[in-house]
Amino acid sequence: MNVRKYLQDHLPHILFWIAGLLVADLLLWLAPGQRLLSWPTLVYLDILLTVFFFIFMVGVYFYRARWYRGIQQREDAGSDALNWPLTGAQNEAQQYTQDYVNRILQLHREATDQLLQQQEDQLAFITRWVHDIKVPLAGLQLTSDQLAGQVDEETYDDVTTQLERVNHYVEEVLYYSRLSSFANDYLLRDHNLREIVATALRSQMNGFFSKHFQLSVFDEDYQVLTDDKWLLFIINQILANSVQYTPAGGKITITAGQDKTATWLAIADTGVGIDPADLPRIFQKGFTGQNGRQVNAQATGLGLYLAHTMAERLGHELTVTSTPGQGTTVKITFPFLSYYGDDQATVQAPKLKK
Repeated sequence: MNVRKYLQDHLPHILFWIAGLLVADLLLWLAPGQRLLSWPTLVYLDILLTVFFFIFMVGVYFYRARWYRGIQQREDAGSDALNWPLTGAQNEAQQYTQDYVNRILQLHREATDQLLQQQEDQLAFITRWVHDIKVPLAGLQLTSDQLAGQVDEETYDDVTTQLERVNHYVEEVLYYSRLSSFANDYLLRDHNLREIVATALRSQMNGFFSKHFQLSVFDEDYQVLTDDKWLLFIINQILANSVQYTPAGGKITITAGQDKTATWLAIADTGVGIDPADLPRIFQKGFTGQNGRQVNAQATGLGLYLAHTMAERLGHELTVTSTPGQGTTVKITFPFLSYYGDDQATVQAPKLKK
């Protein structure tokens, strides 16, 4: 509460005070019989009373400003003020406001606790469901392995590909449910980038074979600071998109390198590409894009959203470039750590020797 707003709030009182002085002066001047006070005396008395009134108003301002400063501190605190009850009411009007605000805060806490409990219950259910569904999926995988050589190659490839897609969607659901607790479920340390890429490639191998893709992979070793489990999921999402949106006989090229500030990994395909108008929205949850809907109308639009969100939380950068009809390149950048006062500003992660 500043002085200008304080005066605006008390403008009726100030006007009433001025009007009262004028009425009192007029009554004393027009009193019947001998005039009680002369004009100089009345002016002197008005000035004296106005000074007292001014001192009173200043005192009230500083007295009440303490309570309003408490409100301003809570406003500056942002979301932290949601657990900071209002106190120190100095009169009945402030007490009424204070009780109302604190009641709203209490209702908000109760609603938040209820929502958090619902989220925890939902997460527990999804996690249990995912783990339960993995058992029959593993059984189906064993059954499909037994079909090798008993059915024609096209049927076998189709079965294994569909099983991989189901498993991919199950993993997508699991990792999506874990986003809310991401901070408690990751560990950053140095990992061999090529080993993580190799693990991801093995999980997508049936898709590569069934579509007769050409595959080119870098053969150098790089150390990156990341969480291997989450990075593996990110790379799997990118590779799954490449497999899904690249026609048979296409090519997937995986390259990696380093510069002075970061290590990078690029996954390029020769798929349908992304319309330039859709590129700014590809990381939005549920967005599939025009070309994506034409190839797969049942696409969830979660793959790149999850990959981008996880990359950001790991401190990585995910970028996409694409040309419709020619292909898409997804690049993951792993910035080197920066240290305060370091002349080079960055410390490079060591490059492993083969």
